[in-house]
Amino acid sequence: MKDLSKLPYIDKEDPWSSHSIIVMWLKRLPEKSTILDIGTASGTIGRLCNDLGFVLKGIEPNPEWAKLANPYYEYMSNCAVDDVDDEFIQGADGVIMADVLEHLSDPETTLARVTNLQQTNCLIIISVPNVANIWIRMNLLFGKFEYSERGILDKTHLRFFTRASFIRLLNKCDLEIKEFRSTPIPLNILHPFFNINPLGQFIHHALATCTQLFPSLLGYQFVVLARKQTN
Repeated sequence: MKDLSKLPYIDKEDPWSSHSIIVMWLKRLPEKSTILDIGTASGTIGRLCNDLGFVLKGIEPNPEWAKLANPYYEYMSNCAVDDVDDEFIQGADGVIMADVLEHLSDPETTLARVTNLQQTNCLIIISVPNVANIWIRMNLLFGKFEYSERGILDKTHLRFFTRASFIRLLNKCDLEIKEFRSTPIPLNILHPFFNINPLGQFIHHALATCTQLFPSLLGYQFVVLARKQTN
């Protein structure tokens, strides 16, 4: 059994996390559905969907992460999504691009290609970080814009999205938004207090509730369930 604490990304299983939202939406699909997970990292979605009876296909350019993810996927392509042939991408019942678009130099072209290769009944689930989060705004107010190892200003991010610019991108790629969620800042990952202490859990829950009321200001990530628009 793998030591999950040593994986490059943490599996977020609290009910307000992007991972939980994605798995909840995937559960609407029947068993034996084909799920294409673009940007598997170390295999989070594969692990969380391990018992749902899906046929999982993964794409991950990082060879070390692809090796970690490989046991959870029936098919794995260890290269960038733009280098994967159409046959591998097309024909999925569900496509996941979780925190992928911000790593691409031309996310519109890539998303349009992936969308065009699917049938109109395919679920397409996408998440991106929110660069207009209050923490980033406060830092900008004081003239700070510093990259980090993880989070909204991950040093590997090439593109940044607000709620409005994310929605514009989806519309340009002929995607119809069915559900739109905003995740709160993951306090439970930042400090154990918010995960194990009752008061900390209450604060995290309250923040999650407020995030739904003020998504552009408090949202940490935006998570969308979409379908390809019919002509």
